[in-house]
Amino acid sequence: MAKSSSLTLLIVAVGGVAVGYFAAQTLPNLAPPAEAPDAETTAEQDTTPEALQGLEYLTLGERARGEITSASELNGKDGSRFTRYAITLDEEALVEVSLSGALQGTVALYDDQLQLLANADTVRHRIEESGDYIVVISGADAHSYGPFNVNSRTIELSDADTMTVGTPIDSWLDTTEREITLTIEEAGMYQIEMRADEFDAYLELEGPNGYYREDDDSAGELNARIADFLAPGTYQLTARTAYGTDSGLFTLAIEPRDLPNDVELRNEGALTPDETLNGWYSGEALTYQLTIEESSLVTLSMSSNDFDTYLELYGEGVSYTDDDSGGGTNARLEQALLPGTYTVSARGFSASGSGMFELAVSAEPTEMQPDT
Repeated sequence: MAKSSSLTLLIVAVGGVAVGYFAAQTLPNLAPPAEAPDAETTAEQDTTPEALQGLEYLTLGERARGEITSASELNGKDGSRFTRYAITLDEEALVEVSLSGALQGTVALYDDQLQLLANADTVRHRIEESGDYIVVISGADAHSYGPFNVNSRTIELSDADTMTVGTPIDSWLDTTEREITLTIEEAGMYQIEMRADEFDAYLELEGPNGYYREDDDSAGELNARIADFLAPGTYQLTARTAYGTDSGLFTLAIEPRDLPNDVELRNEGALTPDETLNGWYSGEALTYQLTIEESSLVTLSMSSNDFDTYLELYGEGVSYTDDDSGGGTNARLEQALLPGTYTVSARGFSASGSGMFELAVSAEPTEMQPDT
């Protein structure tokens, strides 16, 4: 019987829309062969778990093609269709299985006794002993049909304590933090990402002249990202969980960050109504002056894909702040203002965040009076 272990890790990656309904599903037994088996086949089946009999085997490193049709097996819980494959996994192997193609689908992993081991967009699971397992490819819902490709490969985990720009590493975090030395040869914008599905990823970066940044979720979901200007030198990168008690596979990568050709950064100066600008936040608030000529309803919006934005607006008798009113981690302020000059402070919710942001301002004349 195939079991779970601390030595092998299986990754199942899904292309398309993923639906996690398999968590409560028990797979039906395979139907008996359409034709009566001969004596040799019967003897072989006597030693093969029933759930594996008749299944096509996936071979690591080779692509398998398949298709979900109206004739595929039916999941009675939601009406979706699915198909099954067997796969042999060796102890101490790290395997990636990915689904691509026209099918909007999901993948689940079971042992040979039909016990669900894992299911998600990217499933990671430790294997306890060598053996045969079941990979289930399913349509995302009752209307999902089409061809697909199942690709598989073996991944080598890295225990390196150094890394270079442009060379990502896959590694295993076992409740303790990982410290990695990073050398930056050329000054420029860089983006460091730590991605994990089994725990909340957290990054810390220390460098020359007291440089320090940290991040929790700027890469989306529970993934961490630090995007900043880095001077040449040696940096200490700490990869850990946000809470210090979880473990699992993670991918760490650092790449140069090129700005779009038409982007010009402006980190200070005057703001005018109906203007949009880009700036770069590196841990310290950036201030702009906004002049209002007549009573207006003013809207300020600050958005970023790199960090959690935060806006402050203040002037004589006026002080407003906002964190996430713009949706997600974006900031938005909408206030009636009297004529005058105001200070707009654009920063991150945390001083440890960094990255590019967009700041937009609009003003509509109004007879509304400011809040008191």
